[in-house]
Amino acid sequence: MSMICWSCEKNAGEGLLCVGCGAIQPPFAGVDHFAVLGVERRFDLDLAVVEARYKDQARILHPDRYARADARARRASLQRAVQLNEAWRTVKDPVKRGEYLLSLWGGTAQVAVAPGLLMEVMELREALAEAQAAADHGRVAALAMDVRGLEARALGAVAAGFSRGLAAADDIARALAAVRYYQRFAEEVAVHEEAHAGAAVVHGG
Repeated sequence: MSMICWSCEKNAGEGLLCVGCGAIQPPFAGVDHFAVLGVERRFDLDLAVVEARYKDQARILHPDRYARADARARRASLQRAVQLNEAWRTVKDPVKRGEYLLSLWGGTAQVAVAPGLLMEVMELREALAEAQAAADHGRVAALAMDVRGLEARALGAVAAGFSRGLAAADDIARALAAVRYYQRFAEEVAVHEEAHAGAAVVHGG
């Protein structure tokens, strides 16, 4: 995919900058987040590689480079930066990445949550509430560790589902739902731990 450069009116190539004159190019319409970051369209990604590519592009798009540039160049750099940041926010988060990839496949992340998951999460929340009420911080930490394990297992199920293809779309969606529940539980634990740490500071313990 390439376009005609707005600056030199020649074939600009497929990158951020025109291969002929080096002018920043506006984003291609309809390009998915994976293509924006220059990585393969897949769930199982090396995020260190993705982040490095994100940072390389972000350096090129830094506003200081275009402060005195042509208005078209400033507009193109801003459009590219918005597109790049949105792509990175989506791809770096495993749930957002999974939901987005599923949508590209034509699937949906909206499926009925398994009753077993709802029961499991309810029991975890009850255990957390009891541990918090008893100020049993060790129990809270143990529950958090258990849920991190459950989240890792669910993410493994997501990756396995994507390796099987669109036929596994419902399984992927259910696994993503489980990850979201586990992450919300982890957020509740984080709030508790932050409050506990603040209380310890206040009381010097």
